[in-house]
Amino acid sequence: MKPGVEARKAAARTVGLVMRSGAFSNRLVDASRLDGADGALFRFLTYTTLRHLKRVDSLIEMHSAKKISALDVEVVDVLRVAVAEALYGRAPSHAIVDSAVESVKTGKSKRAAGFVNGLLRSLLRSGLPEEPSDPRVEYPDWIVASLNAAWPEEEVRGFLATSLQDAPRQVRSRDGAAVGDQDPVSGIPAAYDWNSAGTVPGNFVVQDAASVAVGNTVPLRSGDLVLDLTAAPGGKAAHLHDRGARVVAVDRHQRRVKDGALRFPLLKWVVADGRRPPFNEDSFDHVLLDAPCSGLGTMRRRPEIRYRVEQQDVERLSKVQRELLDVAFRLVKPGGTVTYSVCTVTPEETIEVVADYAASPPPGVPGKQWGRGVLLGPHLSGTDGMFISVLSRP
Repeated sequence: MKPGVEARKAAARTVGLVMRSGAFSNRLVDASRLDGADGALFRFLTYTTLRHLKRVDSLIEMHSAKKISALDVEVVDVLRVAVAEALYGRAPSHAIVDSAVESVKTGKSKRAAGFVNGLLRSLLRSGLPEEPSDPRVEYPDWIVASLNAAWPEEEVRGFLATSLQDAPRQVRSRDGAAVGDQDPVSGIPAAYDWNSAGTVPGNFVVQDAASVAVGNTVPLRSGDLVLDLTAAPGGKAAHLHDRGARVVAVDRHQRRVKDGALRFPLLKWVVADGRRPPFNEDSFDHVLLDAPCSGLGTMRRRPEIRYRVEQQDVERLSKVQRELLDVAFRLVKPGGTVTYSVCTVTPEETIEVVADYAASPPPGVPGKQWGRGVLLGPHLSGTDGMFISVLSRP
């Protein structure tokens, strides 16, 4: 088999799974058995295709007599990856076309090989368009409109442009130990950019630095009893445990609690809906509410999220977040705190949720003050997008 063909086939399969089955791209990429040059090409093609899918699809339809929705799904997957590589890759055109045709011939849609060959050659003959200067064209209109209404134009462009880039591999040091030649993330203690290949040692946890910032924010004293109200998969709860807290980790999904208990057996796990938890009021020294959200702050790692979330989802989630925050505030003891965090950037899920509380931005966290909290992001702190606010109960 010619070099790169297997990587291109794997990328097409992965893009198809992500777009039609609800799978997450980062998990599929991490689980791939491809390594070396094929592994690197597979990763590049998968993420590049998903990040630029809106532009890629428009070019396919420009050179096809049919809408994408009318094409065989396997043919669409192959074309998407081929067009993305033609736009952003370095391989010669003939290698891209030959690989795409071979992929179709060896699949279930053999008869479409001529169509794929003709479409790609037509696109390449006509000349590839220049990359858009405005990153907003790569995103659904409602996301752009939401950010345009909330931020200055320069910041909108900055966030969306950096969300099209690769995310660094970041880790948390569990014991504060030095990590040699790894790079500390500015302003977030215990967080590092992990530059080495291979397995991360046991005294480190793979975790985006924005999530580490959330765990750092809870104002703990050793032995404090802390509730993580929506805890799965458990990374932030484990961070609080490493800082010396006694942690109760709650999630409403039994399977996720079971998985969390296997990964972090030292936490006390409870299956419960965070809106109706089995605890008395005034029970905890602190509560962490890392609320379910639209996840738009993680588009570097999961670019497909922009196609899965709609404006009505944000409105629904903001109601859930408010309900959870009301519960969290009742469960914390007087004099305690609730740390509210979401890995998204919409106003409805961030500044508007905490607006009616005695909330304040956590001190020392990088990013920018936004309302009564702090906003981190790839354009501000080199991390995922994350909003953090600390509510104090008198």
